[in-house]
Amino acid sequence: MNFNLQTGMPLDFSFDEVYYRNMALFFLEKLQSFFSQLTGRKSKYEAERKKLLKMTARDINQSRYKKFFKVETEEAEIEMAKFFLDIYKSVGKAQVFLEKASQASQLKAHIVENFMNDKLSGIAETLTAEAIAERGKTMRLETMSAQIKKDIAVLFESFDPGVTNYIDDFYNVILRLINFVTFNYYDLLVKFDSNMPENNFDYQPEFTRAPGEKISGCLKDFMEVAYAMDIGLDWKRAITIINTYKNMDILSIEQWSKLLAKLHDVQNSSIFLLIVRFIDKSPAWQVKPIIPKEHIVEEWLEDRRLEAQEAVEKILTVRRDAMVATVARQIFGGADIAKLVNYTDEAHESYLAKKLDGYTHTIEIRYLKVFMQTIFKNEVYPIVDLFLVKGQWANHPLSQQMSEAVHLISAIPRKITAFDKSLSSSTEYGDKLRLYVAKSEREKSYIKYSNNLFRTINNAAQDIINSTGQSLIIIGRYIKAFIDDKQQKKHEFILNWKELEASTEVDILTTLQSCYKKIYDIIRLLQFFSSPLKADVKSKE
Repeated sequence: MNFNLQTGMPLDFSFDEVYYRNMALFFLEKLQSFFSQLTGRKSKYEAERKKLLKMTARDINQSRYKKFFKVETEEAEIEMAKFFLDIYKSVGKAQVFLEKASQASQLKAHIVENFMNDKLSGIAETLTAEAIAERGKTMRLETMSAQIKKDIAVLFESFDPGVTNYIDDFYNVILRLINFVTFNYYDLLVKFDSNMPENNFDYQPEFTRAPGEKISGCLKDFMEVAYAMDIGLDWKRAITIINTYKNMDILSIEQWSKLLAKLHDVQNSSIFLLIVRFIDKSPAWQVKPIIPKEHIVEEWLEDRRLEAQEAVEKILTVRRDAMVATVARQIFGGADIAKLVNYTDEAHESYLAKKLDGYTHTIEIRYLKVFMQTIFKNEVYPIVDLFLVKGQWANHPLSQQMSEAVHLISAIPRKITAFDKSLSSSTEYGDKLRLYVAKSEREKSYIKYSNNLFRTINNAAQDIINSTGQSLIIIGRYIKAFIDDKQQKKHEFILNWKELEASTEVDILTTLQSCYKKIYDIIRLLQFFSSPLKADVKSKE
C-alpha cells in the first residue's frame, strides 16, 4: 500500500477520513495533556496538604495545651479528658433540668415576661384563660370582649421592633447556653473510661488515652456549641433567668464565669481545631458554630391573643349551650333529639382528635330534622294547609309564595336523610373521606384534602339549614299576618274566617300563636349556631 508522505495516510483514504483521523489524534493529545496537568495539580495539592499537616502537628506540639493530644500516636491524652470532666461536673446537674427547655413554651414566655414592666405584666395577667373565666362571671360578654381587644392592642403596640429584636436576641443567648450545657459530655468521656457511669459525679474515673478517630466527631460537635459561647454576652443575666425559670439555682454564676474563662482560653489556642484537622488529615477544616436565630416575641403575643380568644369563645359556648338548652326545652319539651347516622357529634370529635376540621353543624341540623318531622308536620303544617286550601286570600299571589315555602320545607327531612346517607362508607363521598382521613395520619398533604372535603360537606349542611330557615321565616311572617288579621274587626288579609273556624275543631287563633312561637324559637335556636341567618320573625308581646 502506498502512503501520502505528508499525512502518513494511505493514498486511497478520502479527505474526510484524513480529517477525522487528525481530529481524533488531536483530541487524544489534549486529553493526555489534561490528565497530565490534573495529576500534576493533584500531586501538588497532596504535597501542600502534607506540608500543612506537618505545620498543624508542629502547632499542636507548641501549644500550651499540647498535653491534650499526642501527635506521634494520634491519641487524645488524659489531660483532655480532665478538661471535659471539669465541664461535665459544672453543668451535669443542670442537664436534667434543661434537657427539653429549648422546646418549652414556658421558657419563652418566662423570658418575654422578664423584660416587661409592671403595667404590661398586669395586662398580660388579665388575658389568661383563668382571669377571663373569672371576669366572665360578673361582666357582660360584650363589655368584656371590648376590654380584652383593647388590652391585646396595647400589648402588641408595646413590643416595637427594637424591643422585639432585643428580647429575641437574648433568647438566642439562652439557647447558646442550653446547647452548651446539654452537650453530650458523657459520650465523649466514656471513650477515655469505658466503665464510667452516667450522671454519677462522685465517681473517680480511671482515664486512659483515646484513639483520635474515636474522638474527632465528638470534638467537632463540641466546637459547634463551644464556639458560640462569646465571652462578651450577658451570661450573668442569662443564668439568672434560667435559675428563676426553674425556681432553683441550677447553675452557679461564679462557677460559670470560671468555666467560661477557661473555655475562652482553650478556644483562643485553637487546640481542638488543630487536633481535628490533624486526625482527619484535613488541614483546611473549619468550625461552623451553632448560632440560634429564633423569634419568640411574635409567637408569645399570638399565644396570648389565642388564649384570650379561646377563653372568650369558651364562655360564649357555655352561655350559648345554656340558651340552646332553654329554647330547645321550649320547643321540644323533654323529648330526646334523635341523632343522624353519619353526620354526628361523635364522628366530629374523632376527626378533631386527628387535628381535622370535622363536622361543624351536627347539633343544629339534628334539631332542624326533629322539628320538621314532629312539630312542623303535626302542628304547623295542618293549620297552614287549612289557609292554603280553604282560605279566601284578599291577595292571591301571596298565597302562592306561602305555598312554595311550605312545599320546599316539606322536602327537608328527605334532604337531610339523603345528605346523611351520602357520608356512609358505601358512597363516593364517604369512601373518599375515609381514605383521606386515613392517609392524613401519615401524609400531611392529605390534611388539606380532608379539610377541603369537610368544608364541602359542612357547606352542604349549612345550605340546608339556611334555605329551611329562610322558608320558615316566610311562613312565620304569614302566620303573624293571620294572627293580626284575626284580631282586627275588619279582616283585610283572609276574607272567610267564619268558614275556616267551622271547618276545624281547633281554636285557630291559639293554634296560630303557638305555631308562631315555635317557629320563632327554632329560628332563634339556629341563630345561636349560624350567623348568616337573620330572623325577621318577632315574638308577640
